[in-house]
Amino acid sequence: MSAPGLVESWLEVFNLTATDLRAWGLAWARVAPAVTLVPAFGLRALPGPARAALGLAIAACVAPALTPIASGSKLPWPVLLLQQMALGLPVALVAAVGIWTLVMVGGVVDDLRGARAESSIAVLDRPIGPTGVLMGLLGCWLFLQSGGPARIAEALIRPGLGFQQPLLGAALHLTQGIQIALAVAAPVIAASLVLQLASALVTRAANPAHLQPVLEPLKSLALLGILALLLDRLLAASAGLLLRLP
Repeated sequence: MSAPGLVESWLEVFNLTATDLRAWGLAWARVAPAVTLVPAFGLRALPGPARAALGLAIAACVAPALTPIASGSKLPWPVLLLQQMALGLPVALVAAVGIWTLVMVGGVVDDLRGARAESSIAVLDRPIGPTGVLMGLLGCWLFLQSGGPARIAEALIRPGLGFQQPLLGAALHLTQGIQIALAVAAPVIAASLVLQLASALVTRAANPAHLQPVLEPLKSLALLGILALLLDRLLAASAGLLLRLP
Protein backbone atom coordinates (compact mmCIF):
# COMPACT_ATOMS: atom_id res chain seq x y z
CA MET A 1 0.00 0.00 0.00
CA SER A 2 1.42 3.37 -0.97
CA ALA A 3 1.75 6.18 1.55
CA PRO A 4 -1.09 8.74 1.49
CA GLY A 5 -0.43 11.95 -0.39
CA LEU A 6 -0.30 15.43 1.11
CA VAL A 7 -3.93 16.23 0.28
CA GLU A 8 -5.17 12.94 1.74
CA SER A 9 -3.17 13.57 4.91
CA TRP A 10 -4.68 17.02 5.39
CA LEU A 11 -8.17 15.65 4.76
CA GLU A 12 -7.60 13.07 7.48
CA VAL A 13 -6.29 15.70 9.91
CA PHE A 14 -9.35 17.92 9.48
CA ASN A 15 -11.76 15.00 9.15
CA LEU A 16 -12.83 16.05 5.66
CA THR A 17 -13.82 14.03 2.63
CA ALA A 18 -13.16 14.73 -1.03
CA THR A 19 -16.81 15.81 -1.35
CA ASP A 20 -16.33 18.38 1.42
CA LEU A 21 -13.30 19.74 -0.40
CA ARG A 22 -15.25 20.01 -3.66
CA ALA A 23 -18.10 21.77 -1.86
CA TRP A 24 -15.64 24.26 -0.40
CA GLY A 25 -14.25 24.94 -3.87
CA LEU A 26 -17.75 25.50 -5.28
CA ALA A 27 -18.60 27.79 -2.38
CA TRP A 28 -15.45 29.82 -3.01
CA ALA A 29 -16.46 30.13 -6.67
CA ARG A 30 -19.85 31.52 -5.61
CA VAL A 31 -18.27 33.98 -3.19
CA ALA A 32 -15.43 35.12 -5.49
CA PRO A 33 -17.50 37.69 -7.49
CA ALA A 34 -18.62 39.43 -4.29
CA VAL A 35 -15.09 39.58 -2.89
CA THR A 36 -13.88 40.93 -6.24
CA LEU A 37 -16.60 43.53 -6.95
CA VAL A 38 -17.85 44.83 -3.58
CA PRO A 39 -15.65 47.78 -2.43
CA ALA A 40 -16.23 46.99 1.24
CA PHE A 41 -14.07 43.86 0.83
CA GLY A 42 -11.05 45.99 -0.04
CA LEU A 43 -10.61 45.63 -3.82
CA ARG A 44 -6.98 46.68 -4.51
CA ALA A 45 -6.46 47.67 -0.86
CA LEU A 46 -5.97 43.98 -0.08
CA PRO A 47 -3.42 41.80 -1.87
CA GLY A 48 -4.69 38.88 -3.91
CA PRO A 49 -3.87 36.18 -1.32
CA ALA A 50 -5.67 38.15 1.41
CA ARG A 51 -8.79 38.47 -0.73
CA ALA A 52 -8.62 34.76 -1.55
CA ALA A 53 -8.41 33.98 2.18
CA LEU A 54 -11.37 36.28 2.84
CA GLY A 55 -13.33 34.46 0.16
CA LEU A 56 -12.44 31.10 1.72
CA ALA A 57 -13.61 32.33 5.13
CA ILE A 58 -17.03 33.26 3.73
CA ALA A 59 -17.06 30.10 1.62
CA ALA A 60 -16.70 28.03 4.79
CA CYS A 61 -20.21 29.20 5.74
CA VAL A 62 -21.63 28.36 2.32
CA ALA A 63 -19.87 25.04 1.68
CA PRO A 64 -22.14 22.73 3.74
CA ALA A 65 -25.17 23.78 1.68
CA LEU A 66 -23.38 22.91 -1.57
CA THR A 67 -22.44 19.36 -0.58
CA PRO A 68 -25.35 17.84 -2.59
CA ILE A 69 -24.16 19.67 -5.70
CA ALA A 70 -20.56 18.61 -5.13
CA SER A 71 -21.53 14.95 -4.76
CA GLY A 72 -24.36 14.68 -7.29
CA SER A 73 -23.45 16.93 -10.23
CA LYS A 74 -22.30 15.21 -13.42
CA LEU A 75 -20.73 18.34 -14.91
CA PRO A 76 -16.96 18.56 -15.33
CA TRP A 77 -15.21 20.34 -12.48
CA PRO A 78 -14.14 23.47 -14.45
CA VAL A 79 -17.65 23.89 -15.90
CA LEU A 80 -19.15 23.51 -12.43
CA LEU A 81 -16.84 26.21 -11.05
CA LEU A 82 -17.78 28.62 -13.84
CA GLN A 83 -21.46 27.88 -13.22
CA GLN A 84 -21.14 28.74 -9.54
CA MET A 85 -19.27 31.96 -10.35
CA ALA A 86 -22.08 32.93 -12.72
CA LEU A 87 -24.62 32.26 -9.96
CA GLY A 88 -22.70 34.46 -7.53
CA LEU A 89 -22.22 37.38 -9.94
CA PRO A 90 -25.78 38.84 -9.69
CA VAL A 91 -25.61 38.70 -5.89
CA ALA A 92 -22.29 40.56 -5.98
CA LEU A 93 -23.76 43.25 -8.24
CA VAL A 94 -26.73 43.70 -5.91
CA ALA A 95 -24.45 43.99 -2.87
CA ALA A 96 -22.31 46.65 -4.56
CA VAL A 97 -25.18 48.83 -5.82
CA GLY A 98 -25.78 50.63 -2.52
CA ILE A 99 -22.11 51.63 -2.19
CA TRP A 100 -21.75 52.85 -5.77
CA THR A 101 -25.00 54.82 -5.45
CA LEU A 102 -23.41 56.85 -2.67
CA VAL A 103 -20.23 57.25 -4.74
CA MET A 104 -22.27 58.56 -7.70
CA VAL A 105 -24.02 61.15 -5.56
CA GLY A 106 -20.72 62.29 -4.09
CA GLY A 107 -19.25 62.51 -7.59
CA VAL A 108 -22.10 64.77 -8.73
CA VAL A 109 -21.50 67.10 -5.78
CA ASP A 110 -17.77 67.19 -6.57
CA ASP A 111 -18.46 68.05 -10.21
CA LEU A 112 -20.80 70.88 -9.22
CA ARG A 113 -18.25 72.19 -6.72
CA GLY A 114 -15.51 72.04 -9.32
CA ALA A 115 -13.46 69.63 -7.22
CA ARG A 116 -10.92 67.57 -9.13
CA ALA A 117 -10.99 63.79 -9.04
CA GLU A 118 -7.49 63.58 -7.58
CA SER A 119 -8.16 61.23 -4.68
CA SER A 120 -7.33 57.65 -5.65
CA ILE A 121 -7.83 55.12 -2.88
CA ALA A 122 -7.49 51.41 -3.43
CA VAL A 123 -10.86 50.63 -1.85
CA LEU A 124 -12.76 52.43 -4.64
CA ASP A 125 -10.27 51.47 -7.37
CA ARG A 126 -10.49 54.71 -9.40
CA PRO A 127 -9.79 58.47 -9.08
CA ILE A 128 -12.67 60.18 -7.26
CA GLY A 129 -13.25 63.63 -5.78
CA PRO A 130 -13.11 64.16 -2.02
CA THR A 131 -16.89 64.01 -1.50
CA GLY A 132 -17.13 60.85 -3.59
CA VAL A 133 -14.39 59.24 -1.51
CA LEU A 134 -16.14 60.19 1.72
CA MET A 135 -19.49 58.85 0.50
CA GLY A 136 -17.86 55.65 -0.76
CA LEU A 137 -16.16 54.98 2.57
CA LEU A 138 -19.44 55.74 4.33
CA GLY A 139 -21.15 53.21 2.06
CA CYS A 140 -18.51 50.58 2.90
CA TRP A 141 -19.00 51.21 6.61
CA LEU A 142 -22.78 50.97 6.19
CA PHE A 143 -22.38 47.70 4.31
CA LEU A 144 -20.27 46.14 7.06
CA GLN A 145 -22.31 47.65 9.90
CA SER A 146 -25.59 46.28 8.52
CA GLY A 147 -24.25 42.75 8.18
CA GLY A 148 -23.44 42.79 4.49
CA PRO A 149 -21.10 39.75 4.47
CA ALA A 150 -23.64 37.66 6.38
CA ARG A 151 -26.41 38.69 3.98
CA ILE A 152 -24.25 37.74 1.00
CA ALA A 153 -23.59 34.33 2.56
CA GLU A 154 -27.31 33.92 3.25
CA ALA A 155 -28.14 34.74 -0.37
CA LEU A 156 -25.52 32.32 -1.69
CA ILE A 157 -26.29 29.47 0.67
CA ARG A 158 -29.36 28.23 -1.21
CA PRO A 159 -28.43 24.99 -3.04
CA GLY A 160 -31.22 25.53 -5.57
CA LEU A 161 -30.08 29.05 -6.43
CA GLY A 162 -30.93 29.67 -10.09
CA PHE A 163 -30.17 32.37 -12.61
CA GLN A 164 -33.59 33.95 -13.02
CA GLN A 165 -34.23 35.39 -9.55
CA PRO A 166 -30.69 36.80 -8.98
CA LEU A 167 -30.61 38.35 -12.47
CA LEU A 168 -34.00 39.97 -12.00
CA GLY A 169 -32.96 41.15 -8.55
CA ALA A 170 -29.72 42.62 -9.91
CA ALA A 171 -31.57 44.48 -12.68
CA LEU A 172 -34.13 45.79 -10.18
CA HIS A 173 -31.45 46.94 -7.73
CA LEU A 174 -29.43 48.64 -10.46
CA THR A 175 -32.55 50.52 -11.56
CA GLN A 176 -33.37 51.50 -7.99
CA GLY A 177 -29.79 52.64 -7.40
CA ILE A 178 -29.94 54.94 -10.43
CA GLN A 179 -33.32 56.27 -9.30
CA ILE A 180 -31.98 57.03 -5.82
CA ALA A 181 -28.92 58.78 -7.24
CA LEU A 182 -31.08 60.89 -9.56
CA ALA A 183 -33.57 61.70 -6.79
CA VAL A 184 -30.77 63.05 -4.60
CA ALA A 185 -28.79 64.68 -7.40
CA ALA A 186 -31.78 66.59 -8.83
CA PRO A 187 -32.22 69.04 -5.92
CA VAL A 188 -28.45 69.43 -5.63
CA ILE A 189 -28.20 70.33 -9.33
CA ALA A 190 -31.15 72.72 -9.04
CA ALA A 191 -29.55 74.41 -6.04
CA SER A 192 -26.28 74.67 -7.93
CA LEU A 193 -28.02 76.46 -10.80
CA VAL A 194 -29.68 78.90 -8.38
CA LEU A 195 -26.38 79.55 -6.61
CA GLN A 196 -24.59 80.04 -9.92
CA LEU A 197 -27.21 82.54 -11.06
CA ALA A 198 -27.08 84.40 -7.75
CA SER A 199 -23.29 84.47 -7.92
CA ALA A 200 -23.40 85.89 -11.44
CA LEU A 201 -25.85 88.62 -10.39
CA VAL A 202 -23.78 89.57 -7.35
CA THR A 203 -20.50 89.67 -9.25
CA ARG A 204 -22.11 91.77 -11.96
CA ALA A 205 -23.39 94.31 -9.44
CA ALA A 206 -20.10 94.52 -7.54
CA ASN A 207 -16.41 94.23 -8.25
CA PRO A 208 -15.75 90.58 -9.22
CA ALA A 209 -12.12 90.74 -8.19
CA HIS A 210 -13.11 91.08 -4.55
CA LEU A 211 -16.15 88.77 -4.43
CA GLN A 212 -15.19 85.80 -6.58
CA PRO A 213 -12.74 84.27 -4.04
CA VAL A 214 -15.50 84.48 -1.43
CA LEU A 215 -18.46 83.24 -3.49
CA GLU A 216 -16.88 79.97 -4.66
CA PRO A 217 -16.25 78.59 -1.15
CA LEU A 218 -19.75 79.70 -0.12
CA LYS A 219 -21.19 77.82 -3.08
CA SER A 220 -19.30 74.68 -2.08
CA LEU A 221 -20.47 74.99 1.51
CA ALA A 222 -24.06 75.45 0.37
CA LEU A 223 -23.93 72.31 -1.80
CA LEU A 224 -22.38 70.30 1.01
CA GLY A 225 -25.08 71.60 3.35
CA ILE A 226 -27.81 70.44 0.97
CA LEU A 227 -26.14 67.03 0.73
CA ALA A 228 -26.03 66.86 4.54
CA LEU A 229 -29.78 67.55 4.69
CA LEU A 230 -30.43 64.71 2.26
CA LEU A 231 -27.88 62.34 3.78
CA ASP A 232 -30.20 60.51 6.17
CA ARG A 233 -32.65 59.64 3.39
CA LEU A 234 -29.81 58.65 1.10
CA LEU A 235 -28.29 56.32 3.69
CA ALA A 236 -31.69 54.80 4.46
CA ALA A 237 -32.31 54.14 0.76
CA SER A 238 -28.82 52.67 0.32
CA ALA A 239 -29.27 50.40 3.34
CA GLY A 240 -32.67 49.38 1.99
CA LEU A 241 -31.03 48.08 -1.17
CA LEU A 242 -28.78 45.85 0.93
CA LEU A 243 -31.60 44.64 3.17
CA ARG A 244 -33.49 43.46 0.09
CA LEU A 245 -30.54 41.37 -1.03
CA PRO A 246 -32.04 38.28 -2.71
